[in-house]
Amino acid sequence: MALLKSELLSLEINFVGFEYGWVQYEIYFRWENEPIINDTLLKRDGEYWGSRKTGSFLANEDEKDRLIDTISKVLETNEPEYWEPIDPDIIVAIYPEMYFPFLKSHYTLIHESKNHKKKRQEREKLKKELGGLPDDSFTIIIFIDAYNFKNSDAYYSEGISLHLIVDRVTLENFKSDLSKEYSEFKEKYKIDEHQK
Repeated sequence: MALLKSELLSLEINFVGFEYGWVQYEIYFRWENEPIINDTLLKRDGEYWGSRKTGSFLANEDEKDRLIDTISKVLETNEPEYWEPIDPDIIVAIYPEMYFPFLKSHYTLIHESKNHKKKRQEREKLKKELGGLPDDSFTIIIFIDAYNFKNSDAYYSEGISLHLIVDRVTLENFKSDLSKEYSEFKEKYKIDEHQK
């Protein structure tokens, strides 16, 4: 189980199956470890949708997971990036050092104490020397297409999103947990052999 947590809010992503060359994911939005979504609104028809666990969304990626590579790229480059599988059930967008990435802040700095300015400048200098710092912040927006909900018959390009803000260490730990889970998943389903 790979869990990305920001206080009481969390995102959980699990690898749950590999069928017809597609990696299958189970995704949860939780508050205090309880699903946020009203389960009665989710699709349950057919074998695929009927297999979902309470409060989970389902998504697919063709041939192999690419989410882990996307997270790695953001951590290495400090540049925004997103993951969207070929089957567009989900988008995971990651924005380094951006609180709300679509909008310019309305706030203007009027005064900064000497002490705060000194700390900020020292941090900026350290960041130039070392690159990423453990307390760097990342805004992560996870979009789930409305196709997951009952009575929907196609992808909508609209749906619901979860917005998390985590530090570098938390994101690195999530990537590590996801990588371990994917490694076991690859072995179980012989994914490398399938791609030959």
